[in-house]
Amino acid sequence: MGTKTRLAIVAALVATVTVLVFGLWWPEPVGKPRETDGGPGDSLPLTPPAATRFLNTQAQYVGSQACRECHQDETDSFAHSGMSRSMRTVDLDAEPPDASFPHTASERLLRSTRRDGKLWHREEITGDSQPWVVGEHEIKYIVGSGVHFTMYLCEIDGFLVESPLTWYVAKPEWAMSPGYDSPHHLGFQREATAGCLFCHAGRATAIDNSYHRIRVDELAIGCERCHGPGSLHIARHSGGTSADGTDEDGTGFDRTIVNPARLDRDRAEAVCHQCHLQSRAYVDPRGRSLADYRPGQAIEDFQHYYRSTDPRQQMKVVGHSEQLMLSRCYKASNSLTCITCHNPHATPAVADRPAHYRQLCQNCHGADDASRCTADENKRQQTRPADNCITCHMPTIPTKTLHTAVTHHRIGLHDDNAPGTVRRQSGRPDGDSLEPLHDLSGYHQLDRQRSLGLATLKRVFQLGIGSGPRSQQLWDRSESLLLQVHKDGLSDPDVEATLAQLLFATNPNQAVRHAEAALKNPTIKVESRLNALYALASHHHSRRRPEKSLEYLDQLIRIRRSALDWEMRGLCQLQQRKLPAAIQSLETAVTIDPELLPAHDLLARLYDDLGKKTESARHRRRIRRLQAIFRSRRR
Repeated sequence: MGTKTRLAIVAALVATVTVLVFGLWWPEPVGKPRETDGGPGDSLPLTPPAATRFLNTQAQYVGSQACRECHQDETDSFAHSGMSRSMRTVDLDAEPPDASFPHTASERLLRSTRRDGKLWHREEITGDSQPWVVGEHEIKYIVGSGVHFTMYLCEIDGFLVESPLTWYVAKPEWAMSPGYDSPHHLGFQREATAGCLFCHAGRATAIDNSYHRIRVDELAIGCERCHGPGSLHIARHSGGTSADGTDEDGTGFDRTIVNPARLDRDRAEAVCHQCHLQSRAYVDPRGRSLADYRPGQAIEDFQHYYRSTDPRQQMKVVGHSEQLMLSRCYKASNSLTCITCHNPHATPAVADRPAHYRQLCQNCHGADDASRCTADENKRQQTRPADNCITCHMPTIPTKTLHTAVTHHRIGLHDDNAPGTVRRQSGRPDGDSLEPLHDLSGYHQLDRQRSLGLATLKRVFQLGIGSGPRSQQLWDRSESLLLQVHKDGLSDPDVEATLAQLLFATNPNQAVRHAEAALKNPTIKVESRLNALYALASHHHSRRRPEKSLEYLDQLIRIRRSALDWEMRGLCQLQQRKLPAAIQSLETAVTIDPELLPAHDLLARLYDDLGKKTESARHRRRIRRLQAIFRSRRR
């Protein structure tokens, strides 16, 4: 197998983003040193999470409706927040009007239409006398509060995927979904995984350890996301048999539920940082994932976040937390945090927001305070709305992907000529080198090196594989870090599967050994499983061992919907001379990815051999259309 082929396979491997649900653990008494505890299949003991006084690591989720029985006022007030509308099913009466959106760059026509009491999204390839409908699917879920945009999810063959069409409220208009406004986009191929839905759904679970067969247990973000699972709390207050939940000192403090307002700043922010900390890269520590986090715990025990060593970063839509942490206001205060300004139980009306937020600023910057605003009164009255602190100190700036403006959360004196650019920034050099956002000194050196190696590879995927010298340098850096980790004795399935990915083009035999080792570990996470399975399927296919390759491909098609899996499956079946099965697999591949030109060509030739001229002509017509589109994109 040639180097170019191996590189193409490497590009097909998904980036390792670990999503394993780890078992529950008992909380340690506050102040007890962290000790190591062995984990199954790991060569180095796991570092346990920091102590918590709460019992919610032992509790079960009960759903927001169970909370409403005793907390109706709080439930009603939360219903006015955007989080309560983060995900929902389709209500045709509330949906934007039916419309078509022509996307010139990809020569596609997208449509949103109501039919038979359902909402449908459709994608056509244009430019021919006969419309080529490449996908039409019923919408199952709607994501987004509707403040900025709403995105749409559909279920295809049991797999949850994103629609390429999004409704942008600010315009208002239909347009391409974020990341889709390019000549070559994913259409109905972008997977909606449990990890993707973590910050949109109340609770979403992968079915049978699949990648994007999803069961949604609670639609929108609910009470338990911020207060923790409620079964012990309900049992305690309904006369059940649970532990009484009193604190160790007998004060009656209720350890069965969390109020973020009563946590110290780091632990209070962690509740928000589950979804609103968008760092340069983030990875799971060994043995845990963000899904295991419970309010009141330290977020860095469930996700390792990395930032650039250069603080001059462009605005990120969900990067508000990092921006706030760079603010002088934040650094000079022990109490300023997200919920200082954003109370999910008290959302101000639109007309009241300027006065509401101005008062919050003046709580620290009052008239008698040495740090009060020094701007001229007349200038302050010229802001829109008048005397609005946010206009000057937290300006709105446009985003390229969301077709709207968002508030910059680095509080400061912003450059009038480039809103969002704060004056007097540090002069540290540009670059893609990463450093941890939190203190990870409690972790073994090999664990820290492992996380940095995985995060560095994620940065490569952000830049694009083969996009330039910097991408290659980071790829080599990730490989070097993880090889050293493995040599020094840390061998977990994420490291093994990622090394299979990194080494596939240059040392395929070693890559295969790493992939096989990853699959033997019972704690393997779904993304690592995908990487290992695809590497092994590709390896055996290239060695003309179709039976062995199909063993891995049959596992892959059960856990994800991928055209490349089905295409390789068809090629293996051809090697076995199973022509009908091969044609069916290849047809499935081009249904998933209509631009898979080699599969169209192979199908046309197979149908010719079978004398099926109509089917052959259909694929040859599509080949000609795709070739014209590809030529147009190169101009």
